[in-house]
Amino acid sequence: MEEWKIKQQKVREFLRAKDLSAFIFSRRSSFAWLTDGGESCVNEASIMGDAHLVITPERLYVIAPNNEMNRLLEEVLGDQGYEPLSYSWWENGIPTIEKLFKAGRVGSDMALPGCVDLYQEVKRLRYNLMPGEQERIRILGKRAADILSEVCRQIHPGDSEIKIAGVVKGKMDSEGIATPVVLVAADDRITRYRHPLPTEKEVERLVMVVVCARRWGLTVALTRMVHFGSVPRILSERFREVNTILARLISATTPGKPIKEIFSLAIQTYAELGYPYEWKNHHQGGPIGYDTREYLASPECDDIVLPAQGFAWNPTLPGVKAEDTILALEEEQEILTVGKDWPTQIIETDRGKLEMPDILTL
Repeated sequence: MEEWKIKQQKVREFLRAKDLSAFIFSRRSSFAWLTDGGESCVNEASIMGDAHLVITPERLYVIAPNNEMNRLLEEVLGDQGYEPLSYSWWENGIPTIEKLFKAGRVGSDMALPGCVDLYQEVKRLRYNLMPGEQERIRILGKRAADILSEVCRQIHPGDSEIKIAGVVKGKMDSEGIATPVVLVAADDRITRYRHPLPTEKEVERLVMVVVCARRWGLTVALTRMVHFGSVPRILSERFREVNTILARLISATTPGKPIKEIFSLAIQTYAELGYPYEWKNHHQGGPIGYDTREYLASPECDDIVLPAQGFAWNPTLPGVKAEDTILALEEEQEILTVGKDWPTQIIETDRGKLEMPDILTL
Protein backbone atom coordinates (compact mmCIF):
# COMPACT_ATOMS: atom_id res chain seq x y z
CA MET A 1 0.00 0.00 0.00
CA GLU A 2 1.24 3.48 -0.85
CA GLU A 3 2.40 5.41 2.21
CA TRP A 4 -0.05 8.25 1.60
CA LYS A 5 -2.93 5.78 1.87
CA ILE A 6 -1.67 4.58 5.24
CA LYS A 7 -1.35 8.18 6.41
CA GLN A 8 -4.93 8.90 5.38
CA GLN A 9 -6.02 5.88 7.41
CA LYS A 10 -4.10 7.20 10.41
CA VAL A 11 -5.90 10.53 10.13
CA ARG A 12 -9.29 8.81 9.91
CA GLU A 13 -8.50 6.80 13.02
CA PHE A 14 -7.60 10.12 14.67
CA LEU A 15 -10.98 11.54 13.59
CA ARG A 16 -12.80 8.67 15.29
CA ALA A 17 -10.70 8.94 18.44
CA LYS A 18 -11.34 12.71 18.72
CA ASP A 19 -14.97 12.60 17.53
CA LEU A 20 -14.25 14.88 14.57
CA SER A 21 -16.23 15.17 11.37
CA ALA A 22 -13.18 16.37 9.42
CA PHE A 23 -9.61 17.59 9.75
CA ILE A 24 -8.11 20.51 7.82
CA PHE A 25 -4.36 20.48 7.18
CA SER A 26 -3.03 23.93 6.24
CA ARG A 27 0.63 23.82 7.26
CA ARG A 28 3.21 23.09 4.59
CA SER A 29 4.79 20.49 6.89
CA SER A 30 1.46 18.66 7.17
CA PHE A 31 0.97 18.81 3.41
CA ALA A 32 4.43 17.34 2.84
CA TRP A 33 3.76 14.51 5.30
CA LEU A 34 0.38 13.58 3.83
CA THR A 35 1.62 13.64 0.22
CA ASP A 36 4.95 11.84 0.77
CA GLY A 37 7.03 14.97 0.25
CA GLY A 38 4.84 17.27 -1.83
CA GLU A 39 5.26 21.05 -1.63
CA SER A 40 2.25 23.34 -1.28
CA CYS A 41 4.05 26.59 -0.58
CA VAL A 42 5.23 29.29 -2.99
CA ASN A 43 6.57 31.59 -0.27
CA GLU A 44 9.54 29.82 1.31
CA ALA A 45 9.17 31.89 4.48
CA SER A 46 5.59 30.78 5.13
CA ILE A 47 4.49 28.10 7.62
CA MET A 48 1.06 27.95 6.01
CA GLY A 49 0.89 26.42 2.56
CA ASP A 50 -1.07 27.61 -0.45
CA ALA A 51 -3.49 24.70 -0.18
CA HIS A 52 -5.65 23.08 2.49
CA LEU A 53 -6.02 19.31 2.54
CA VAL A 54 -9.29 18.16 4.10
CA ILE A 55 -9.87 14.60 5.26
CA THR A 56 -13.29 13.34 6.33
CA PRO A 57 -14.35 9.78 7.17
CA GLU A 58 -15.44 9.26 3.54
CA ARG A 59 -13.91 11.95 1.33
CA LEU A 60 -10.78 13.95 0.55
CA TYR A 61 -10.62 17.55 -0.62
CA VAL A 62 -7.90 19.98 -1.72
CA ILE A 63 -8.87 23.63 -1.34
CA ALA A 64 -6.60 26.03 -3.23
CA PRO A 65 -6.68 29.23 -5.31
CA ASN A 66 -7.23 28.82 -9.03
CA ASN A 67 -3.65 29.81 -9.89
CA GLU A 68 -2.24 26.93 -7.80
CA MET A 69 -4.72 24.12 -8.37
CA ASN A 70 -3.45 22.71 -11.68
CA ARG A 71 0.12 22.36 -10.45
CA LEU A 72 -1.03 20.66 -7.28
CA LEU A 73 -3.29 18.20 -9.08
CA GLU A 74 -0.86 17.39 -11.88
CA GLU A 75 2.53 17.46 -10.16
CA VAL A 76 1.84 16.69 -6.50
CA LEU A 77 -1.45 15.02 -5.69
CA GLY A 78 -1.83 12.82 -8.77
CA ASP A 79 -4.03 9.83 -7.96
CA GLN A 80 -4.17 10.38 -4.21
CA GLY A 81 -7.93 10.94 -4.35
CA TYR A 82 -8.37 14.63 -3.44
CA GLU A 83 -11.41 16.38 -4.92
CA PRO A 84 -10.53 19.95 -6.00
CA LEU A 85 -12.38 22.91 -4.53
CA SER A 86 -10.97 26.03 -6.14
CA TYR A 87 -11.50 29.70 -5.36
CA SER A 88 -10.31 32.84 -7.16
CA TRP A 89 -6.80 33.98 -6.32
CA TRP A 90 -8.04 37.35 -5.02
CA GLU A 91 -10.44 35.70 -2.58
CA ASN A 92 -9.91 34.23 0.87
CA GLY A 93 -10.15 30.44 1.02
CA ILE A 94 -11.69 30.41 4.50
CA PRO A 95 -15.30 30.90 3.28
CA THR A 96 -14.87 27.85 1.05
CA ILE A 97 -13.89 25.83 4.11
CA GLU A 98 -16.76 27.22 6.16
CA LYS A 99 -19.30 26.32 3.43
CA LEU A 100 -17.95 22.78 3.37
CA PHE A 101 -18.46 22.24 7.08
CA LYS A 102 -21.53 23.95 8.46
CA ALA A 103 -21.98 21.38 11.21
CA GLY A 104 -19.87 18.97 13.19
CA ARG A 105 -16.63 19.29 15.10
CA VAL A 106 -13.72 20.05 12.77
CA GLY A 107 -10.06 19.85 13.72
CA SER A 108 -7.20 21.80 12.17
CA ASP A 109 -3.41 22.06 12.38
CA MET A 110 -3.51 25.83 12.92
CA ALA A 111 -5.99 28.38 14.18
CA LEU A 112 -8.88 28.58 11.70
CA PRO A 113 -12.38 30.02 12.28
CA GLY A 114 -14.76 27.43 13.69
CA CYS A 115 -12.06 24.75 14.03
CA VAL A 116 -10.30 23.12 16.98
CA ASP A 117 -6.52 23.59 16.74
CA LEU A 118 -5.11 20.11 17.38
CA TYR A 119 -1.72 20.49 15.74
CA GLN A 120 0.29 19.35 18.74
CA GLU A 121 -1.72 16.13 18.82
CA VAL A 122 -2.16 15.34 15.14
CA LYS A 123 1.50 15.86 14.27
CA ARG A 124 2.39 12.93 16.51
CA LEU A 125 1.05 10.73 13.72
CA ARG A 126 4.17 11.56 11.70
CA TYR A 127 6.82 11.06 14.39
CA ASN A 128 7.79 7.49 13.54
CA LEU A 129 8.95 7.52 9.94
CA MET A 130 7.66 4.97 7.46
CA PRO A 131 10.07 2.90 5.31
CA GLY A 132 9.95 5.27 2.34
CA GLU A 133 10.49 8.26 4.62
CA GLN A 134 13.44 6.53 6.23
CA GLU A 135 15.07 6.04 2.85
CA ARG A 136 14.41 9.66 1.85
CA ILE A 137 15.88 11.06 5.06
CA ARG A 138 18.91 8.77 4.67
CA ILE A 139 19.55 10.17 1.20
CA LEU A 140 19.05 13.71 2.46
CA GLY A 141 21.31 13.24 5.48
CA LYS A 142 24.15 11.79 3.42
CA ARG A 143 23.96 14.41 0.71
CA ALA A 144 23.64 17.33 3.11
CA ALA A 145 26.69 16.11 5.03
CA ASP A 146 28.68 15.64 1.81
CA ILE A 147 27.82 19.12 0.58
CA LEU A 148 28.74 20.68 3.91
CA SER A 149 32.03 18.77 3.88
CA GLU A 150 32.78 20.08 0.37
CA VAL A 151 31.98 23.66 1.36
CA CYS A 152 34.00 23.53 4.57
CA ARG A 153 37.09 22.32 2.69
CA GLN A 154 36.85 25.36 0.42
CA ILE A 155 36.83 27.91 3.25
CA HIS A 156 39.86 30.18 3.53
CA PRO A 157 40.96 32.69 6.17
CA GLY A 158 39.49 36.03 5.19
CA ASP A 159 36.20 34.56 3.99
CA SER A 160 33.23 36.28 5.60
CA GLU A 161 30.53 34.40 7.47
CA ILE A 162 27.98 35.68 4.96
CA LYS A 163 30.01 34.39 2.03
CA ILE A 164 30.30 30.94 3.61
CA ALA A 165 26.56 30.86 4.32
CA GLY A 166 25.85 31.86 0.72
CA VAL A 167 27.99 29.04 -0.66
CA VAL A 168 26.23 26.53 1.62
CA LYS A 169 22.80 27.74 0.48
CA GLY A 170 23.79 27.77 -3.17
CA LYS A 171 25.22 24.24 -3.15
CA MET A 172 22.22 22.86 -1.31
CA ASP A 173 19.72 24.72 -3.46
CA SER A 174 21.33 23.42 -6.67
CA GLU A 175 20.33 19.91 -5.57
CA GLY A 176 16.81 20.79 -4.47
CA ILE A 177 17.70 20.99 -0.79
CA ALA A 178 16.24 23.95 1.10
CA THR A 179 18.11 25.46 4.05
CA PRO A 180 15.67 26.87 6.62
CA VAL A 181 18.61 27.40 9.00
CA VAL A 182 22.20 28.34 8.13
CA LEU A 183 24.35 29.72 10.95
CA VAL A 184 28.01 30.65 10.63
CA ALA A 185 30.34 31.94 13.34
CA ALA A 186 34.01 32.84 13.12
CA ASP A 187 36.44 32.73 16.03
CA ASP A 188 35.16 34.58 19.13
CA ARG A 189 31.54 34.72 17.89
CA ILE A 190 31.34 30.95 18.48
CA THR A 191 31.80 31.50 22.21
CA ARG A 192 29.64 34.60 22.42
CA TYR A 193 26.51 33.41 20.60
CA ARG A 194 24.67 30.08 20.51
CA HIS A 195 22.66 31.08 17.40
CA PRO A 196 25.19 33.11 15.37
CA LEU A 197 23.47 34.56 12.32
CA PRO A 198 26.12 35.18 9.63
CA THR A 199 27.74 38.61 9.53
CA GLU A 200 30.50 40.32 7.57
CA LYS A 201 33.06 39.08 10.11
CA GLU A 202 35.98 37.34 8.42
CA VAL A 203 37.43 34.01 9.48
CA GLU A 204 40.84 34.05 11.11
CA ARG A 205 41.48 30.63 12.65
CA LEU A 206 38.20 28.93 13.59
CA VAL A 207 34.76 28.68 11.98
CA MET A 208 31.54 26.83 12.86
CA VAL A 209 28.83 26.09 10.28
CA VAL A 210 25.33 24.96 11.33
CA VAL A 211 22.73 23.74 8.82
CA CYS A 212 19.15 22.49 8.82
CA ALA A 213 18.56 20.97 5.39
CA ARG A 214 15.12 20.07 4.02
CA ARG A 215 13.97 17.99 1.05
CA TRP A 216 10.74 16.03 0.48
CA GLY A 217 9.42 17.89 3.53
CA LEU A 218 11.95 16.11 5.77
CA THR A 219 14.72 17.87 7.66
CA VAL A 220 18.17 16.96 8.98
CA ALA A 221 20.48 19.10 11.11
CA LEU A 222 24.25 19.05 11.49
CA THR A 223 27.13 21.23 12.70
CA ARG A 224 30.76 21.19 11.59
CA MET A 225 33.84 23.05 12.84
CA VAL A 226 36.98 23.97 10.89
CA HIS A 227 40.33 25.21 12.22
CA PHE A 228 43.26 26.63 10.29
CA GLY A 229 46.57 25.35 11.63
CA SER A 230 47.15 23.14 14.66
CA VAL A 231 44.13 22.92 16.94
CA PRO A 232 44.95 24.33 20.41
CA ARG A 233 44.90 21.69 23.13
CA ILE A 234 42.12 23.37 25.11
CA LEU A 235 39.90 23.56 22.00
CA SER A 236 40.62 19.93 21.12
CA GLU A 237 39.79 18.77 24.65
CA ARG A 238 36.62 20.81 24.83
CA PHE A 239 35.44 19.51 21.48
CA ARG A 240 35.98 15.95 22.65
CA GLU A 241 33.91 16.78 25.72
CA VAL A 242 31.00 18.14 23.69
CA ASN A 243 31.26 15.11 21.42
CA THR A 244 31.06 12.91 24.51
CA ILE A 245 27.77 14.57 25.48
CA LEU A 246 26.43 14.09 21.96
CA ALA A 247 27.55 10.46 21.78
CA ARG A 248 25.85 9.65 25.08
CA LEU A 249 22.67 11.36 23.93
CA ILE A 250 22.70 9.36 20.70
CA SER A 251 23.41 6.04 22.40
CA ALA A 252 20.57 6.63 24.89
CA THR A 253 18.00 7.44 22.19
CA THR A 254 16.36 4.04 21.98
CA PRO A 255 12.67 3.31 21.22
CA GLY A 256 10.57 3.38 24.37
CA LYS A 257 13.03 5.51 26.36
CA PRO A 258 11.45 8.54 28.09
CA ILE A 259 12.85 11.82 26.79
CA LYS A 260 13.28 13.14 30.34
CA GLU A 261 15.60 10.21 31.13
CA ILE A 262 17.77 11.00 28.11
CA PHE A 263 17.84 14.65 29.12
CA SER A 264 18.83 13.71 32.67
CA LEU A 265 21.78 11.80 31.21
CA ALA A 266 22.84 14.93 29.35
CA ILE A 267 22.68 17.01 32.54
CA GLN A 268 24.68 14.34 34.37
CA THR A 269 27.33 14.27 31.63
CA TYR A 270 27.67 18.05 31.61
CA ALA A 271 28.28 17.92 35.36
CA GLU A 272 30.79 15.04 35.12
CA LEU A 273 32.80 17.05 32.61
CA GLY A 274 32.88 20.10 34.87
CA TYR A 275 30.04 22.15 33.33
CA PRO A 276 27.08 21.60 35.68
CA TYR A 277 25.04 24.59 34.46
CA GLU A 278 26.08 24.76 30.82
CA TRP A 279 23.00 22.86 29.59
CA LYS A 280 20.88 25.81 30.66
CA ASN A 281 22.55 28.13 28.14
CA HIS A 282 21.12 26.44 25.04
CA HIS A 283 18.54 23.82 24.10
CA GLN A 284 19.88 20.32 23.46
CA GLY A 285 17.71 19.49 20.43
CA GLY A 286 15.08 16.79 20.12
CA PRO A 287 12.97 14.96 17.53
CA ILE A 288 13.35 16.07 13.93
CA GLY A 289 11.34 15.26 10.83
CA TYR A 290 8.85 17.53 9.12
CA ASP A 291 9.92 20.44 11.32
CA THR A 292 13.45 21.53 12.23
CA ARG A 293 12.52 20.17 15.67
CA GLU A 294 9.13 18.59 16.28
CA TYR A 295 9.59 19.68 19.90
CA LEU A 296 12.50 20.54 22.17
CA ALA A 297 13.57 17.99 24.73
CA SER A 298 13.54 19.15 28.35
CA PRO A 299 13.69 17.77 31.90
CA GLU A 300 9.86 17.93 32.07
CA CYS A 301 9.13 16.35 28.67
CA ASP A 302 6.60 13.49 28.92
CA ASP A 303 7.24 12.02 25.46
CA ILE A 304 9.10 8.83 24.67
CA VAL A 305 11.31 7.83 21.76
CA LEU A 306 9.30 6.12 19.04
CA PRO A 307 10.61 3.45 16.65
CA ALA A 308 12.14 4.94 13.48
CA GLN A 309 11.89 8.47 14.86
CA GLY A 310 14.39 11.10 13.78
CA PHE A 311 16.40 12.98 16.41
CA ALA A 312 18.92 15.80 16.18
CA TRP A 313 20.83 16.48 19.40
CA ASN A 314 23.04 19.58 19.62
CA PRO A 315 24.97 20.03 22.88
CA THR A 316 27.21 23.06 23.25
CA LEU A 317 30.11 24.19 25.42
CA PRO A 318 31.86 27.57 25.28
CA GLY A 319 33.37 27.82 21.81
CA VAL A 320 32.24 24.42 20.52
CA LYS A 321 29.12 22.64 19.33
CA ALA A 322 28.37 19.10 18.14
CA GLU A 323 25.25 18.12 16.18
CA ASP A 324 24.10 15.26 14.00
CA THR A 325 20.83 13.64 12.98
CA ILE A 326 19.96 10.01 13.73
CA LEU A 327 17.22 7.45 13.26
CA ALA A 328 16.24 5.70 16.48
CA LEU A 329 15.82 2.11 15.29
CA GLU A 330 15.13 -0.96 17.40
CA GLU A 331 18.53 -2.46 16.68
CA GLU A 332 20.71 0.68 16.49
CA GLN A 333 20.92 4.45 16.44
CA GLU A 334 21.76 5.17 12.82
CA ILE A 335 23.69 8.40 12.29
CA LEU A 336 22.34 9.89 9.05
CA THR A 337 24.58 12.94 8.58
CA VAL A 338 27.88 11.21 7.89
CA GLY A 339 29.90 13.03 5.22
CA LYS A 340 32.74 11.80 3.08
CA ASP A 341 36.38 12.48 3.97
CA TRP A 342 35.67 14.10 7.33
CA PRO A 343 37.98 13.44 10.30
CA THR A 344 36.45 11.48 13.15
CA GLN A 345 37.14 10.49 16.74
CA ILE A 346 36.00 7.45 18.67
CA ILE A 347 33.85 8.11 21.76
CA GLU A 348 33.06 5.40 24.31
CA THR A 349 29.47 5.08 25.53
CA ASP A 350 27.56 2.61 27.68
CA ARG A 351 26.35 0.93 24.48
CA GLY A 352 29.73 0.75 22.78
CA LYS A 353 31.92 2.99 20.65
CA LEU A 354 30.62 5.72 18.35
CA GLU A 355 32.59 7.35 15.55
CA MET A 356 31.92 11.07 15.75
CA PRO A 357 32.95 14.01 13.49
CA ASP A 358 36.06 15.82 14.71
CA ILE A 359 37.29 19.34 13.97
CA LEU A 360 38.54 19.60 10.37
CA THR A 361 42.07 20.99 10.23
CA LEU A 362 43.13 22.92 7.13
